[in-house]
Amino acid sequence: MGFYDHIVACNNHSFDGKLPFNVGGVQVGWVRRELAELMTRWGHYFKITDSEVSILENLKDVEERSRALAEAGAALVVKQALPRNRKELCPVMARFGGEVLMRIDRAWLESYGIVSYGIHVNGYVETPNGPELWIGVRSKNREVAPGKLDNMVAGGLPVSTSLAENVVKEAAEEASVPEDLALTARPAGVISYTLDTKRGMRRDLLFVYDLKLPADFEPVNTDGEVSGFVKWPAQQALRVIDETDEFKFNVNLVIIDFAIRHGLIAPEHPDYARLIRGLRAWA
Repeated sequence: MGFYDHIVACNNHSFDGKLPFNVGGVQVGWVRRELAELMTRWGHYFKITDSEVSILENLKDVEERSRALAEAGAALVVKQALPRNRKELCPVMARFGGEVLMRIDRAWLESYGIVSYGIHVNGYVETPNGPELWIGVRSKNREVAPGKLDNMVAGGLPVSTSLAENVVKEAAEEASVPEDLALTARPAGVISYTLDTKRGMRRDLLFVYDLKLPADFEPVNTDGEVSGFVKWPAQQALRVIDETDEFKFNVNLVIIDFAIRHGLIAPEHPDYARLIRGLRAWA
């Protein structure tokens, strides 16, 4: 296992057996053929051909499209063709910052291959020997990567919430960060990847933030998603990433990015250039 292996693992995907999924005349995702065949039952909502799946053009606004997908999705959950919804709606856009075309439950993003937007916050303390990172340990009951190591703060972007608002919300819930401190988090770029999963295709655009913390700050989780925290020298976290898969799959990329920006992975590293390219596979 090495740094670049984690980037390869997060970009393991194929478009074989998948159809473009169109909303409002633009492609927003990818649907497996098996799911597309089940969706033919709702011909009054979807146009399904051998080459694509589209929400019908007569569904012209966000509300109509969202209701159509929610109705079909509820029945597909009963058929176990979709996972149970999480009652957390996410925006569907052709590109980030563009027009919201539809809303979709977070649990269904992968099934429809729709881009998921999220924030990851590197909570760190500056020391004379370099930065130390607060690392979260994911609860054993998490559906994704239970028990794995994580960033101090991370979360998906729900509808009608700005990135800055989401940082404040997630920082409070996951690590009890006061709002005035959370507002000092510095935007530090994006990470993107595409990964095939059992449900479909995971397409993530992660907005990365660095949050410099006081030496006496100790995170405390309040939402039950984290079982505890440890504070490691960033170099120690890098060794774990380089040698193991103890971190949640995408967190490896976030910390590699942090290390490059903070000079902990030097330009002399043989994978330096392709690490930088690979962190933003399509953004």
